[in-house]
Amino acid sequence: MADNSLVPQPASLRPVPALVRPAHQLPPLILHPISGQGEVLAETNLSDPQSRRLEAYRLELKMLCCLGKDLVRWIEQCLEFARMNPDVPALSEGQLMDLLVENPPESVVRKMQQWGVSDFRTIFARSLGLAAVFPHPPAREYVSDVFVLDFARYADTLYRVRRHSFQAATEAGSFVFEVYASGEYAQLLERAWGL
Repeated sequence: MADNSLVPQPASLRPVPALVRPAHQLPPLILHPISGQGEVLAETNLSDPQSRRLEAYRLELKMLCCLGKDLVRWIEQCLEFARMNPDVPALSEGQLMDLLVENPPESVVRKMQQWGVSDFRTIFARSLGLAAVFPHPPAREYVSDVFVLDFARYADTLYRVRRHSFQAATEAGSFVFEVYASGEYAQLLERAWGL
């Protein structure tokens, strides 16, 4: 019989465990209520459908701009958090935008579904796009009706331009975060502090 020691033998058929990188917990995303921020919308002429539609779009634009402030604030907090913690891999604004829009943690997806916000990725993207131009909701005299009536297209384009202004994300680590309404988060803090 021939010597089989020179014949390559198959390696163990046991599954090889996947290398799992630990997820780094980022600060929570706190979403503030929109009411009471910025201008009061004008009363619409109920007999004029164009006027009603324009006011509805103005309200949506205002809400997305307010949300954009929360998202930008969170991105800034996360960048600062990564700079201050040597155990956390370096982060870029582009990575954080991707984490919000392209690859949110499963807990965030579930929370948004519980809140009834099924298309939150588009909403987040538009809010980030608008935040590049409007750091605060613009007063009505600073935004043309032409822009308001088609603001979703502008917002989508602004997001793409903003996102592409950053390098593609490099796999430096895995990140997770939670999302809370501001009132909900305040209650969590009160319980944690025993108030």
